[in-house]
Order: sequence, then C-alpha cells, then structure tokens
Amino acid sequence: MLHAIYYPYIRVPDNPWFTRTLLYWDDVGAIVPYEYIEHPESLGDHMVALVRENLVTQVVPGMHLSKVPRFASAFLDHVDAKAARRLAPTDQWPKVHMEKLQGVAEGLCQRGLARKDGSAQYSPWYAIDPDTADDFMAYLAAVLGQIPGEREFVPVTDQVNGLRRFRFPAPSVGRRTPIRELVVPRLLPSPSTNIEAGRLAEFKARHTAELRDFRREIERRISEWALIDDDADRDVAIKEGVRELQDRVSEVAAMMERARWPRLDFGGFCTVVGSGITALSAVATDDLALLAGAGLSLAPAVYDAFRGADRANADRPLAYAVLAARKFS
Repeated sequence: MLHAIYYPYIRVPDNPWFTRTLLYWDDVGAIVPYEYIEHPESLGDHMVALVRENLVTQVVPGMHLSKVPRFASAFLDHVDAKAARRLAPTDQWPKVHMEKLQGVAEGLCQRGLARKDGSAQYSPWYAIDPDTADDFMAYLAAVLGQIPGEREFVPVTDQVNGLRRFRFPAPSVGRRTPIRELVVPRLLPSPSTNIEAGRLAEFKARHTAELRDFRREIERRISEWALIDDDADRDVAIKEGVRELQDRVSEVAAMMERARWPRLDFGGFCTVVGSGITALSAVATDDLALLAGAGLSLAPAVYDAFRGADRANADRPLAYAVLAARKFS
C-alpha cells in the first residue's frame, strides 16, 4: 500500500490535480487539528465529502507527535543553521495552528519568527514568517509520514515552495522528483471538472487493481530514467517510454469514459509526446538547481527528529511531491 499526505494546508484542493492525486495513491492523508474533527463543517463541503467516502484520511498531529523525541529541537536547530534573511512584513505572515507546532511555537517566537495571533483572546493560531512556515509545513508532513508503528505517508503538494524544501543526497534520487512532477500528470488522466466524491470512491474501489498496476509501471519507468546520467540519453529514454505507455493511458481513459466521467484532462500528455522532452529536461534541470540551491535541506532535520526513537528510517526520498500539471509549448 502506498500512502500520501497532503501539505501545507488543512483543506485539500478542490481541483483536477487533487483528483489525480486521489487516483494515483492508495490513500491520501490531510493534516487536521483535532478541533476540526469536532467541527467538521470548518473543513468545507468538498473535504467533508472526501472524508466521508474514505478518500481522505484525517491525520491529527496531536495524536502522533509525542512519539517524536526531538520534534521541536530538530526543527529549531535547522532554523538556527540557516543563513539570516530579510523577514517579510508581518501582515503577510501566514497562520499555523498551535496543535501542529507543539513545542516549536515558543522557540520561533523567541527568534522573532512567529507571534501569537491577537485577533481573538484564545486564538489557537500563530503568525509565522513565510519562509519559516514553508519549511515547517514540509517538515511536519515528512515527520508525520515516518511515525513509528503507523502507516507511512509520502508528502505531496501542489505548492512549488513546499517541494523546494528538500534536497536529495544521490543524483539519481534527486532526478526522480522533477521527472515525476513532469511526467505523472501527463500520463494519468483525470476529470477536467470536479466529480462527486461518491462516484470517485466507487470508481477507485472498482478499478483498484488496474490503477495500482498502472502506477507501478510508471514508478518503474521513473526509477529507470532517473539512473541515466546523460541528459540527452535520458531525454530520449523518457520520450520513448512515454510513447510506450500511451496504450496504458488509453486503457485508463476508457475505464473513466465507461464510468461516464466528465471530459478527461491528460495534463499535457500530447505535449510530452509531440514536442519531445527537451523542454521538460530544461525545466527538470531548473528544478534540480532550485532543490540544490534552496538552502539547508530539511532531510537531516527529519532524521534528527527521530533520534532516540525506535525507528529505522528507510533511505528514500522524504518528499515525493506530485505538482500540478504545467503547460509546455
């Protein structure tokens, strides 16, 4: 079973990208403070329907972070190790729920990177410097995905800033993320308009085996392509591989059409096959440069957070981000 956890927001997106995410993974989690469990109407009709149909699993941070010995200290060490930077105006600071922060909030306030929200006397929110908030939400998702004794979640996001928080030690591992974010949205079709949660759950249950086989095939190809060091050779391999997968794409599309789904969105599949991979390679190179130059990677902080816990972290990417489809011409 392969599970994903969405970040950085409490509410999951209501768009074709997230529909594709639900189809691609066996299960998708969302980081939800406990007060939202008691008041589900705060999540909005879309997310409530997904939770009701067991398409989205609510992951309550307060129930899990006590198992992470150095959750606060590891992140604060990461913050201290980063180079000093100009802070954004405080009126632009996003809010993060206190249950997600646990012991991190006080340390960030002491460093001038957070402040208690004063809009209400007992507000559970902290306003945090945007760059620090992006770091923290990526860190939180990665940590929650590694909790001992719980199902493992792979972080997914449609926010580019969330992806840039991680840097990978091996070149082949680092290549997988940009290849995935460029290729997967162009291979897995999804409805171009919103579809009812019940119909989506019924389709996913009926075609679980086919969708898993489809994903395994894509994952196998991505792993092979990532091992190719030469950019030109990798471009050719990706282009040829995408062509070979066209029949599988057609099979999935046919299943969706039989289910009478709305018009399908292939996320630029024809663009990949028709225009070659040169443009994709350029974007992938840029993304790898961004990953490498984004500053101190969060990966060591995630490992450090579990120091002292009964946990053997696997040598695998801590952030596997499936990003919204991009258009190339």
